[in-house]
Amino acid sequence: LTELEGCDFQELDFGLVDFKAEGTQFTVNGRKTYLRGKHDACVFPYTGHVPMDVNSWRRYLQICKGYGINHIRFHSWCPPEAAFVAADIEGVYMQPELPFWGDFKKDDSNLMTFLFKEGTNIISQYGHHPSFVMFALGNELWGDIPTMKKFTDSFRHTDPSKLYTFGSNYYLGYQGWKEGMDYFTTCRNGGEGWGNYGTHTRGSFSFADAFDGGMINHFYPNSSMNFDEAVEKCPVPIISHETGQFQTYPDYREISKYKGVLYPYNMEVFRSRLEKAGMADQADAFHRASGHWSVQLYKADIEMDLRTRGMAGFQLLDIQDYPGQGSAYVGILDAFMESKGITTPQEWRQWCNDVVPLAVLPKFCYTNKEHLKGKIQLANYGRKSLEGKTLYWYLVSKDKEKNNQTICGIGTITGNNLTIPSGNGILDLGTIDIDLSKIPLLKDAEKLTLFTFIEGTDYQNSWPIWIYPAEIKKKPVSDIIIAHRYDTETARKLSGGATVLLMPDSTQAKGLTVGGLFQTDYWNYRMFKTISENNKKPVSPGTLGILTDPEHPIFNQFPTEEHSSWQWFPILKASRPFILDNSGKDYRPIVQVIDNIERNHKLGLIFEFAVNKGKLLVCMSPLDQLQQYPEARQLYQSILQYMQSPAFAPKMHITYEDFQKLLATPVEEGQMKQLFNISQY
Repeated sequence: LTELEGCDFQELDFGLVDFKAEGTQFTVNGRKTYLRGKHDACVFPYTGHVPMDVNSWRRYLQICKGYGINHIRFHSWCPPEAAFVAADIEGVYMQPELPFWGDFKKDDSNLMTFLFKEGTNIISQYGHHPSFVMFALGNELWGDIPTMKKFTDSFRHTDPSKLYTFGSNYYLGYQGWKEGMDYFTTCRNGGEGWGNYGTHTRGSFSFADAFDGGMINHFYPNSSMNFDEAVEKCPVPIISHETGQFQTYPDYREISKYKGVLYPYNMEVFRSRLEKAGMADQADAFHRASGHWSVQLYKADIEMDLRTRGMAGFQLLDIQDYPGQGSAYVGILDAFMESKGITTPQEWRQWCNDVVPLAVLPKFCYTNKEHLKGKIQLANYGRKSLEGKTLYWYLVSKDKEKNNQTICGIGTITGNNLTIPSGNGILDLGTIDIDLSKIPLLKDAEKLTLFTFIEGTDYQNSWPIWIYPAEIKKKPVSDIIIAHRYDTETARKLSGGATVLLMPDSTQAKGLTVGGLFQTDYWNYRMFKTISENNKKPVSPGTLGILTDPEHPIFNQFPTEEHSSWQWFPILKASRPFILDNSGKDYRPIVQVIDNIERNHKLGLIFEFAVNKGKLLVCMSPLDQLQQYPEARQLYQSILQYMQSPAFAPKMHITYEDFQKLLATPVEEGQMKQLFNISQY
């Protein structure tokens, strides 16, 4: 409180925090911390305008904290005073940016003058807030690097208590770290050859920016990959830029929430497209299946960050949907920061928290003759000491019929110390080694869950594990014709009453398939399709995972959920989902690949028909050529057993001629016209 004689008085809250970069990590008041951030793009659907009151911002930040977020990066804008006040109260670290995304052109005196003045004003106006600890020059800048350094040097001289950097992900990371940057927010640290991943600092990319969409989509699934190679080459803290961007299919029930000044005309367009494609009844299932898969993908990307020694944090894009730029439904929450029903704060905090147990495993799929081996680590950035506490693991099987769980194994880690040591950062706790051949339950294909938890705390984490028989008891399949081409002889036998498994080669249905994509499409299909084409790079297949019925008898020997998961990797990567738009409106494949909101193809991975007197099952993945993978081997056998059972009785009857047409008739591709985003009424 200050009072000057003859003048008014003014109250000003302020706080002190010692936020520093020490080596490649951040410290807060001397303690190593980790930034679990989200990107903010100023999405406020009720008002179309940023809130100016503290309570609204406290609600926003409390939701973020509920999902383990402790840091907000404001994408090319600066929030108002109320946001910093709320962040001071809630204890969230804030990084505003200059309102710029483009060419940092030193010869443009008007631009440079404006940006410098704006940055100086932001620092002088809000610099007293302890939550305001970092500042960037904008988003994904290019242009004159010496001028960028002049800006950060000057801002640092004005207020040395903060950390400064060039534009977040400036030059898309290809320039690497430069003098003048206290920290580096980036998707990569320096350039790399196409198809190399050694500079990457996040697990997913567009197909325009990284071969095969990045590490998660490219490499056989595991929980051991990290970004050590990129981080080791940087002398300052690295924050992973816009991590994730895993699409989900939209929830059209969200339309009714728009009761303010904005209205989602874009969502109505997407919904009408689905109706025209004859799949409106599947909208909720598409949303649910793609959403649950995206949660697993976000978990994988976040844990890659947490496993990286010396990494300082991540900034997700996003836990909130972004309704602009072509419509990007990449959040676990909708545009209103409300649940989409695909995860909970409690589940999400298993891997997005101040303390996270980590199982470092080479893979998720095993045979029952193998050992499940791995390391157990702890990403420990909590304020309370865990020294002396024990971390336990247990392996669980769920009985679907009895709806209960059976513990297949339990123990502590087998390192030199069975208890957690002191210190924070990444702690190596020990190893696990489970002999799967000694678990009596594991005779058939089984999905297990590996749990870890720390005694006396809420800290826990889990990973799915699939176990398959090392030796499959094969039944004779002489009564099934296995074909890779639908030729005249195969058609004749099928029409006469044969049972046929068709796994067509890539030339059989040319122009009637899309590519095999494992992870869900990045950001949105329309935007990066154009960018890829302009840059002469491959276009993403654009799909959002699978939708299927786990209770279908084709899966009697192949455990699955209704959505994609790690055991589908080799099957989906080798696949060419078939476009079934020319089938009847009511026809549904057994395993359907969810298409994006721009194309709305009906895509079949596995589907069946009764053709004249015969029975046909089509699998658009060459399972007989993937026998080195126990999961592909098991699905192949499960399909054959299904086809030899009375359950194989296709309900859709078509003639030989109709099936020939299905394989030969071109599909009309809808034109992707301009689509306006959420607009004012």
